[in-house]
Amino acid sequence: MFQNTSMGRMFVHVDERVRRVPLTTLCLWAVPVFFVAVLLWKGGKSLESTWLLVALAWACTIEQWRGRKRGESISALLWCLLMGFVAWTFLSFLHSKTANYGFDEVLQTGSLALIFTWVVRRGSSDQTFFERMVYAVTIATIAAGVIGAFVYILQPVNRFVGTFFDFRFHTDYWPNAWAQYLLLAWPMVTLWALGKTEHRSLRLIILGVVFGWLALSYSRGALIASAGQLVLWGAIFIISRKSMKDWAEYAKRIAIVALTASFVFSITNQMRASVFDVQSVSEKVTFTASEGSSSVSERRDFWEQAIDLSFEEPLFGWGPYSFRFVQPRLQTSVLATSDHPHNVFLKYAMERGWIAVILFAGFLGLILLGFTKQDLRTRRANPLIFPFLSVVGVTAHNLIDYNLQFVGVALLFWVLLAFIARSVKWETSCLPVAFVRFVEVALASVLLILAVIEGKGLVLSSFGRHAEGRGDNAEALEWYAAAEDQWFSRDMGLSRAQILIKQSGFMQGSKALEEFKKMNAEDYRVWKLEGDLSALQGRSEEALIAYQTAYLLGGRYNDISLAHDIVRMHIALDDQAAIDGRKTEFVNLLKTFADAVQTNAHFIALSGNVESTIAFANTLASVYPKEEAQFTVIAAKVDHHAGIEREKLSARPPGFLW
Repeated sequence: MFQNTSMGRMFVHVDERVRRVPLTTLCLWAVPVFFVAVLLWKGGKSLESTWLLVALAWACTIEQWRGRKRGESISALLWCLLMGFVAWTFLSFLHSKTANYGFDEVLQTGSLALIFTWVVRRGSSDQTFFERMVYAVTIATIAAGVIGAFVYILQPVNRFVGTFFDFRFHTDYWPNAWAQYLLLAWPMVTLWALGKTEHRSLRLIILGVVFGWLALSYSRGALIASAGQLVLWGAIFIISRKSMKDWAEYAKRIAIVALTASFVFSITNQMRASVFDVQSVSEKVTFTASEGSSSVSERRDFWEQAIDLSFEEPLFGWGPYSFRFVQPRLQTSVLATSDHPHNVFLKYAMERGWIAVILFAGFLGLILLGFTKQDLRTRRANPLIFPFLSVVGVTAHNLIDYNLQFVGVALLFWVLLAFIARSVKWETSCLPVAFVRFVEVALASVLLILAVIEGKGLVLSSFGRHAEGRGDNAEALEWYAAAEDQWFSRDMGLSRAQILIKQSGFMQGSKALEEFKKMNAEDYRVWKLEGDLSALQGRSEEALIAYQTAYLLGGRYNDISLAHDIVRMHIALDDQAAIDGRKTEFVNLLKTFADAVQTNAHFIALSGNVESTIAFANTLASVYPKEEAQFTVIAAKVDHHAGIEREKLSARPPGFLW
């Protein structure tokens, strides 16, 4: 009726706006709500958080470009660096030497990049979105801290972890991740606390509570980084403030926050002390706590090892999440392994190649340097100084640790980075809108399709793991067979091979191991299993080769049973000379493990390495009867100290929450 009139065109235009509003509003709410949800659920460590992140990125991208031929521009250089980093991550995974892991990092990297572009464009058109994120961070931090307080007081864990824990496993507590999150959060909570004059004192008390929770994490690195953030903020304050009245008011606020933080630290520890031991601050500061100075020396080793490995595969790296599998070959002490090299740039260099580092560092540096070019005197009144403090603090902390695998940390980091980026006056040109739209929509769609396809395999393999946990191996094998086309198969292939070997399905077990090695031949565990399989079949020479490969790939300092297996195979082959030639090596390794059990390094006294060490000592005693006394003493010492540590664990009060 109205199609050929001006009134008709107006109604059509209004109708298009009405149809666009719901998805826009949904995305503007979905990002902060999703952030709160993933932070409260294990800090976003779970796989479902990553898969939901992909869906969120797709929705934001579609909302951003739906029905539009034009859009707010982003600096061509900044956009190319970002998309280049995403593309190089994809290429790294396609060339991965450890392809059964790392697919989740690909999904996360692509999704966060898309959310970044959405916040820069769409977020800048709605100032309330920034305010909404400030409230979301404040609410999430308070809620996570309250939960964490109950966990710290009523559970055996001796460091504050917030919601960064998995209640299913007694070892899955991540205090450093919580501390890194607070480096992002406290500036935003500060912005909230200083945002309004009403109830200012109460808001400052809440801010003090947050700092108290940060201190309870006992994270030396995070406390140093937070001190750096405060110094940076203070420098800006000094430059822009001259009134003595302002100094007096801010001194009062600092006193409220500091006294509250001290009170929270003290009273929380007193409440915990009635049930569990409280970690000594002086021991932590002087590196005389249970981990001693190993946290420093091991980090240095990880950095050096990551550099060495990065130059072996400088172009695409070893593959996302490959450090945990490749680093053990360079290991120099017992159980000194990690999922990452404790440095974000070295992680990317080793896993994704040096080009990825250049792209990421260029992207991050371009934003931070662009923001600092603004006038310091005017920046004090700019609320974006607080996201800037957050990003700088976490970047500094990521030089000595890495916790961006947690979606709750990574999502907030990239959103705050986008807020900073959108305020920078970019001087570079912009790419054609049609090209940018095509790339981003295609990327979002590909990520979603891959996530949906891979999600099916994750569900099926999860059913298999539950069946295996119940002891129903037949059902587990059925589920594993249904999920065998997974990219992100993790340890499913090893589990399947173990079951088949136990069932004497030697041919099928061997086939399963070969399939696993096609994806990840760097994992020493697959070679250990191959050695076990060959030994069961009486093929001692082949077993020896497999055990030796596992030993060299990282088993030496992680599983002493491999050294024992090598000696057993030499005995089976009646090759005493081979044992004699490596006697010094094996005896020194035995003593090293015995010393580690005595100090309970990395809780080794609670692991199966205790029994393996004793068995190895007994075997060497039989091989060298004249030195039997020496090996008997070592075995007795290991048994004694392991018994003490295990008694401590059993005598420790159980958790009151689970």
